Amino acid sequence: MSIRDKEVLNMQLVLIPILAKAWKKTYSELSDLLKKYDVLSYIDVCYEAYNSTGNQGIINDLQDYIEMQGGRVN
Repeated sequence: MSIRDKEVLNMQLVLIPILAKAWKKTYSELSDLLKKYDVLSYIDVCYEAYNSTGNQGIINDLQDYIEMQGGRVN
C-alpha cells in the first residue's frame, strides 16, 4: 500500500463519523449509502482537493455527488 493510499484511507475513516453526524445516519445506513454511490472511490479521486477543503465543504461536495446520481442523503 502506497503512502497516498494510506492517507486516502485515513481520510475516508476520519470522514465516516463526520458524515454520519452531519447526515444523521447510523453507521449501517451510512455504509449502505457509501456503497450504493461508490463514495469512497470518489473520495480517493478528490483526495488532493479535499486536503485544502474544510469538513463542511467536503460534506457538501459528497452530498452533491450523491444527488447528481439521483440519491438523497436526507
